[in-house]
Amino acid sequence: MQRVIDAFWERLEDNVTTSCARVEAAYIPFYRDLPAEARRGAFKRAFEAMGHDLGANESKAFPALLRAIGEQRSGLGVTITDILRGMLIGFEVVTEDFAIVFGDDLEARVHWERVRARVSYLGAAALADAYLAAREKLVRAQAEEIVKLSARVLPLYPGILVLPLVGAIDAARAAHLTPLLLQAVVENQSRVVLLDVTGLPSVGAETAEHLMGAARGVELLGATAILVGVRPHMARAMVEAGVDLGGLRSRADLASGLRDALDELGLTIARKR
Repeated sequence: MQRVIDAFWERLEDNVTTSCARVEAAYIPFYRDLPAEARRGAFKRAFEAMGHDLGANESKAFPALLRAIGEQRSGLGVTITDILRGMLIGFEVVTEDFAIVFGDDLEARVHWERVRARVSYLGAAALADAYLAAREKLVRAQAEEIVKLSARVLPLYPGILVLPLVGAIDAARAAHLTPLLLQAVVENQSRVVLLDVTGLPSVGAETAEHLMGAARGVELLGATAILVGVRPHMARAMVEAGVDLGGLRSRADLASGLRDALDELGLTIARKR
């Protein structure tokens, strides 16, 4: 409806000003923290996007804007609710303004409300989808970084490596750990690798399978893998679960494993006289 479109654009600047004042008074964190000029710019862009969609057969501009906002703001602690509250206040300003401008034109007011409802819904959906997708991507990146930080292969002695394992070992983490371990074996020309499970909450069938895969890889490179840090409750759980570690040698603690590793190298620990 052309008269609604014309009125929307003619009164855009005044309605942006009113919207900014109301949002500031509403004390919404997202908008409160924006400088006044940036806040006005954000509302003007939103109003302009709505204006383009008012005369379009398909609403694209406003959903595209909110999709971009969702992608930009997801990692900054901004909530979807805060963003949408501000947009709702802005469109309510237009509704109140049109109640005066089109006081005797019910058809125009109804047309605005219908378009407003459709475009607002599409915008909110686009915002939520983009926000959640960006958050999921951020969480995945953080999880990968945590895995990297928690997967350190340490040279314990020339020819001996130790891989301290902390937390649960799932398929994704095992896929990162095994290549890292094998690369360290080659780079350090190691002959013995201690797989330290002291920091694992438990060793079930899945974890055991991943450990065996890593051990087999180590042995294919000509080194020996020794499982260390197996505590009594872990041993019981493995027996109850029917876990088979095959020929993987295991020791109760790191010290015992180190003695085995030194023995493998033909070395012994002697007290200095």
